[in-house]
Amino acid sequence: MYEKRSLYRAIAEMAYVIAKSHEGMHDKEKKEFFKIIEKELDFDAWAAESRFELLDQVTHPSISSAYNDAMFEFNKYSAHMDDDLKQKALRVLEKVAEAHKGKHEVESFIIGQFKKDLDIR
Repeated sequence: MYEKRSLYRAIAEMAYVIAKSHEGMHDKEKKEFFKIIEKELDFDAWAAESRFELLDQVTHPSISSAYNDAMFEFNKYSAHMDDDLKQKALRVLEKVAEAHKGKHEVESFIIGQFKKDLDIR
Protein backbone atom coordinates (compact mmCIF):
# COMPACT_ATOMS: atom_id res chain seq x y z
CA MET A 1 0.00 0.00 0.00
CA TYR A 2 2.88 2.37 0.80
CA GLU A 3 4.30 1.78 -2.67
CA LYS A 4 1.03 2.74 -4.35
CA ARG A 5 0.78 5.96 -2.34
CA SER A 6 4.38 6.80 -3.19
CA LEU A 7 3.56 6.34 -6.87
CA TYR A 8 0.50 8.58 -6.52
CA ARG A 9 2.70 11.23 -4.94
CA ALA A 10 5.11 10.87 -7.88
CA ILE A 11 2.20 11.36 -10.29
CA ALA A 12 1.35 14.56 -8.43
CA GLU A 13 4.95 15.71 -8.65
CA MET A 14 4.98 15.07 -12.39
CA ALA A 15 1.68 16.97 -12.74
CA TYR A 16 3.32 19.84 -10.85
CA VAL A 17 6.13 19.80 -13.43
CA ILE A 18 3.60 20.02 -16.25
CA ALA A 19 1.64 22.82 -14.57
CA LYS A 20 4.76 24.89 -13.85
CA SER A 21 6.48 24.31 -17.19
CA HIS A 22 4.52 26.79 -19.29
CA GLU A 23 3.93 30.28 -17.90
CA GLY A 24 4.09 29.07 -14.30
CA MET A 25 1.29 27.67 -12.16
CA HIS A 26 -2.26 28.85 -12.83
CA ASP A 27 -5.35 28.42 -10.63
CA LYS A 28 -7.15 26.69 -13.49
CA GLU A 29 -4.41 24.03 -13.61
CA LYS A 30 -4.58 23.48 -9.85
CA LYS A 31 -8.34 23.12 -9.85
CA GLU A 32 -8.24 20.82 -12.85
CA PHE A 33 -5.53 18.69 -11.23
CA PHE A 34 -7.69 18.13 -8.14
CA LYS A 35 -10.70 17.17 -10.28
CA ILE A 36 -8.61 14.84 -12.42
CA ILE A 37 -7.03 12.94 -9.56
CA GLU A 38 -10.36 12.55 -7.78
CA LYS A 39 -11.59 10.75 -10.88
CA GLU A 40 -8.41 8.83 -11.72
CA LEU A 41 -7.11 7.90 -8.26
CA ASP A 42 -10.41 7.59 -6.40
CA PHE A 43 -10.07 7.15 -2.61
CA ASP A 44 -6.28 7.46 -2.65
CA ALA A 45 -6.35 10.87 -4.34
CA TRP A 46 -5.47 12.48 -1.00
CA ALA A 47 -1.87 11.25 -1.34
CA ALA A 48 -1.49 13.10 -4.64
CA GLU A 49 -3.37 16.16 -3.38
CA SER A 50 -1.14 16.57 -0.35
CA ARG A 51 2.05 16.18 -2.43
CA PHE A 52 0.89 18.74 -5.03
CA GLU A 53 -0.05 21.26 -2.32
CA LEU A 54 3.27 20.77 -0.54
CA LEU A 55 5.20 21.42 -3.74
CA ASP A 56 3.09 24.42 -4.71
CA GLN A 57 2.77 26.09 -1.32
CA VAL A 58 5.91 25.15 0.57
CA THR A 59 8.91 23.71 -1.27
CA HIS A 60 8.64 25.26 -4.78
CA PRO A 61 11.19 22.94 -6.42
CA SER A 62 12.60 23.65 -9.86
CA ILE A 63 10.99 21.81 -12.73
CA SER A 64 14.05 19.62 -13.28
CA SER A 65 14.37 18.81 -9.59
CA ALA A 66 10.70 17.84 -9.33
CA TYR A 67 10.94 15.73 -12.50
CA ASN A 68 14.01 13.91 -11.20
CA ASP A 69 12.42 13.32 -7.78
CA ALA A 70 9.28 11.90 -9.39
CA MET A 71 11.31 9.64 -11.69
CA PHE A 72 13.31 8.40 -8.70
CA GLU A 73 10.04 7.28 -7.07
CA PHE A 74 8.72 5.72 -10.27
CA ASN A 75 11.94 3.76 -10.64
CA LYS A 76 12.13 2.82 -6.96
CA TYR A 77 8.64 1.31 -7.06
CA SER A 78 8.67 0.16 -10.68
CA ALA A 79 7.58 -3.34 -9.66
CA HIS A 80 4.26 -1.78 -8.60
CA MET A 81 3.90 0.41 -11.71
CA ASP A 82 1.69 -1.71 -13.93
CA ASP A 83 0.30 -0.67 -17.32
CA ASP A 84 -2.97 0.52 -15.78
CA LEU A 85 -1.16 2.88 -13.40
CA LYS A 86 1.11 4.11 -16.21
CA GLN A 87 -1.96 4.97 -18.28
CA LYS A 88 -3.59 6.74 -15.32
CA ALA A 89 -0.45 8.81 -14.83
CA LEU A 90 -0.36 9.68 -18.51
CA ARG A 91 -4.04 10.70 -18.49
CA VAL A 92 -3.44 12.97 -15.49
CA LEU A 93 -0.48 14.67 -17.19
CA GLU A 94 -2.29 15.08 -20.51
CA LYS A 95 -5.34 16.63 -18.83
CA VAL A 96 -3.26 19.01 -16.70
CA ALA A 97 -1.36 20.06 -19.83
CA GLU A 98 -4.66 20.85 -21.58
CA ALA A 99 -6.10 22.80 -18.61
CA HIS A 100 -4.52 26.19 -19.33
CA LYS A 101 -4.61 27.39 -22.95
CA GLY A 102 -4.18 23.85 -24.30
CA LYS A 103 -1.03 21.75 -24.42
CA HIS A 104 2.12 23.65 -25.35
CA GLU A 105 5.39 22.49 -26.85
CA VAL A 106 7.27 22.32 -23.55
CA GLU A 107 4.48 20.28 -21.96
CA SER A 108 4.44 17.92 -24.94
CA PHE A 109 8.20 17.51 -24.62
CA ILE A 110 7.97 16.67 -20.91
CA ILE A 111 5.14 14.19 -21.49
CA GLY A 112 7.13 12.61 -24.32
CA GLN A 113 10.16 12.24 -22.05
CA PHE A 114 7.96 10.81 -19.30
CA LYS A 115 6.56 8.21 -21.72
CA LYS A 116 10.07 7.33 -22.86
CA ASP A 117 11.43 7.09 -19.31
CA LEU A 118 8.61 4.78 -18.22
CA ASP A 119 8.34 2.92 -21.54
CA ILE A 120 4.70 3.89 -22.06
CA ARG A 121 3.28 3.12 -25.46
